[in-house]
Amino acid sequence: WLENADDHLLIRSCVFHYEFEFIHPFADGNGRIGRLWQSLILGRLNPIFEHLPVENMVYSNQKAYYHGINRSSDLGDSGPFIDFMLEEILNALIGHQGKTNAGIADEKGLNYQQQRVLGYLRADRHTTAAKIAADLYMSARQIERMLADMKAKGIIRRIGANRNGYWEIVDD
Repeated sequence: WLENADDHLLIRSCVFHYEFEFIHPFADGNGRIGRLWQSLILGRLNPIFEHLPVENMVYSNQKAYYHGINRSSDLGDSGPFIDFMLEEILNALIGHQGKTNAGIADEKGLNYQQQRVLGYLRADRHTTAAKIAADLYMSARQIERMLADMKAKGIIRRIGANRNGYWEIVDD
């Protein structure tokens, strides 16, 4: 359906996110995984969406997020959730006008691979070097070196412990 539907990819990403939440395939982490998938789907539409802070949007509007999910479930229609997510996406784009990953790369001297790693951190601040390495077909050690370099340049910082902490991008 995701590949073949006639609806705009923005709409399809929201429907996928909602349906993933609705079927709830895992005991834990369904929300984070659904939001990550939405970011990845949107990234296929335009690279600007690779850095859309879906996780942050939801965190700052959790009550409305769950209201959208519950309302859609009650109605048997993903419309209320789609409306919520489209509004959040629009607000995020307006709030990030003029901010691009390329701007950080030019200023800080990041190479292409580091820019890609930074994109993963923007999409999911709780991601691990191992997850990024698997997605980029690189070794975890290579990713760890890139993360260390970006930390040394002041582009990112680690908040909390390695096991339960998260990455913060300094310019955000």
